[in-house]
Amino acid sequence: MLEPKVIGRPREFDEDQAMAKIMDVFWEKGFEGTSMNDLEAATELRKGSLYAAFGDKRAMYRKSLELYDRTAIDESVRVLTGIDAPDRRIGKFLQAPIDAMAVANDRRGCFICNASIDQAVVDPETQRLVNGSLERLGRVLEKVLSELSAIDNNRRRAVAQHLLSVYFGLRVLAKAGQPVRMLKAAKEAALRSVLPIE
Repeated sequence: MLEPKVIGRPREFDEDQAMAKIMDVFWEKGFEGTSMNDLEAATELRKGSLYAAFGDKRAMYRKSLELYDRTAIDESVRVLTGIDAPDRRIGKFLQAPIDAMAVANDRRGCFICNASIDQAVVDPETQRLVNGSLERLGRVLEKVLSELSAIDNNRRRAVAQHLLSVYFGLRVLAKAGQPVRMLKAAKEAALRSVLPIE
């Protein structure tokens, strides 16, 4: 006679919601600045439940970066591949860091940018995740630029990297609380320097 299978107790929380809260804590406080107590408080879960669902603190941090890529980076890709003219799409992409601060009062900066300083230098897997997001955005920018006849093939990659640098620079400046007018001026100067805009 076969023994009945023992079914584990189902989890009594929404893992996606918990993961989003974990990401928000790491995004705001960084890896070293985040304690397990912080994660327990944010998710209202005990340490054992967090470990069972997501792994240790390092694993949770990496999963947070993966979630950021699937949400925030996806949103940037959506903007860049929209139906507007290519120069307008790039303008919206560069406007996002400004709106995050001016409209949403969000001064956390970019999680990928934060992670590149915080942990990518000491953790190869974090570096891989960060570089993956950066390369993804770079490829999309190159594709958008290919729609502009004024940007020749030889310049396309360099221009894409320049715009990516401006984007992350705006994220850092917004996090530092620089005036919105300065951020807008930097954005407009970057656009004028590389795009055929009147």
